[in-house]
Amino acid sequence: MAKLLKTIHLWLSIPVGLIISLICLTGAALVFQDEILELRYPTRYFNKEQQAATLPLDQLIPIVEQQLEENRVTGVQVFADSRKNYVMNLESGFRTSAFVNPYSGEITGYYKPRESAFFTIMSLHRWLMGGSDSWGKMIIGISTMVFAFILLSGLLLRLPLKLQRRNFSIQFRKGRFKLFWDLHNVLGLYSFIFLLLASLTGMMWSFNWYRNTVFKALGVEVNNRSGHRAARAGSKLAEPEISSMHWQTALNELKQANPDFRSIRVQEGKASVRLESHPTSRASDQYQFNNDDGQLTKVVRYSESAKTAKIWGWIYDLHLGKYFGIWSKILVFVSCLFGASLPITGYVLYIKRLVKRKGRRRPLVLAAE
Repeated sequence: MAKLLKTIHLWLSIPVGLIISLICLTGAALVFQDEILELRYPTRYFNKEQQAATLPLDQLIPIVEQQLEENRVTGVQVFADSRKNYVMNLESGFRTSAFVNPYSGEITGYYKPRESAFFTIMSLHRWLMGGSDSWGKMIIGISTMVFAFILLSGLLLRLPLKLQRRNFSIQFRKGRFKLFWDLHNVLGLYSFIFLLLASLTGMMWSFNWYRNTVFKALGVEVNNRSGHRAARAGSKLAEPEISSMHWQTALNELKQANPDFRSIRVQEGKASVRLESHPTSRASDQYQFNNDDGQLTKVVRYSESAKTAKIWGWIYDLHLGKYFGIWSKILVFVSCLFGASLPITGYVLYIKRLVKRKGRRRPLVLAAE
């Protein structure tokens, strides 16, 4: 049985090893995308004014639109942290956002996803730069599935080991072969659960049949739209006519009704509120309000929302390691780096064994008399 597992582990790993390393490296970069952007562009995301009160939206939005070129604001995201600038969604441009100082109305920067280095990283991670309906997406999906089997076969090969310290530590003074052996096996063991979770959740974006199977197993029927679009259908921000005159009234009511809010997004007649108590980073309560006076008319709490949206929220957080805050993100980040190293150390071990085996089979040459 062990010999069969070793054969499966080896011959699954050889053709997809480099792709797995690429997936893990790009995944590690995406884990801390938000933090990296905030460190790289601090003035875009944060303000230093901290005045007594922010400008009301009916005054702030016209100031912002005067700075825009042939564009308009379709939604505003406000944060409980007063140091953070508002994020205003714009009508033109693919998911383009403007960051706005809420005290002065100054635009501090823009975020255009397709012009960001992280879009390139994401394209490599999900599609090998080929697009959402390309062979690259299929290659990534198949490689991710194979990686899950590689991880499971590797774990089964390690299970018979005794719980001794030497089996869970890296030996640096016992030769190169032993070093690479430990780097491959010990790092694989420590990162197993995080890499397996990332693989199993990652396939949700790759295969309709896999996604539908998971949802059916959880008692939910879904259509065949790819990615998050099934959970977010019909949620476009842009409207033919937009009036932000009473958005501030709705915002004030939402703040009063949700003192523990983390962020509030307001748009034409609709709003979403993310609370500190919500279990996932994509959980929110959905509100509707009368755009003529800003009065709230309807609310759908997260606990009452569709199961599809809830499941997607958990899948997204499990994939990026957001379930325990910064600590789980660090663990997933480190595990991705370990995962990227596993094919490399595996190749080194395989080549060393081939060379050693070839040396043993070399025929003995007798010296001429």
